Amino acid sequence: MSIIHRFIGEDGAWEWEGVPLHDYGAARPGVSVRRFISRQDGSNNLELRYFELQPGACSNYEKHNYEHAVLILRGSGFVRIADEVHAVQFGDTIFVEADDVHQFVAGEDEPFGFLCTVLDKELRVAVHGPQTLEIYN
Repeated sequence: MSIIHRFIGEDGAWEWEGVPLHDYGAARPGVSVRRFISRQDGSNNLELRYFELQPGACSNYEKHNYEHAVLILRGSGFVRIADEVHAVQFGDTIFVEADDVHQFVAGEDEPFGFLCTVLDKELRVAVHGPQTLEIYN
């Protein structure tokens, strides 16, 4: 069944109907994710997620055996791919190849939000084999 999650954000909050906020907790303070499209919505092929990093926060510095596509929607920050750091801002897109070490870092002045699309977990396993994840300091 097709589904629409309407944007309902007000007063600077980015929220959507029926899309719960998940906090990464103490391991990754200031980082949250909302999963728009996934198996919970009837998708068998992909996941569309919105990550938001508070000013100065960063995602894991990690690599995994599947690719993802990213679209910056809010604020500005940096993407670290291997040993290179690139400034990114609203409208920029990033393709992270499978097994590339990467990290997203928010700027100091405003929240940094981006959409991230990946294959559904079961499809990732079918295409790439058992999932791997390595997190670096």
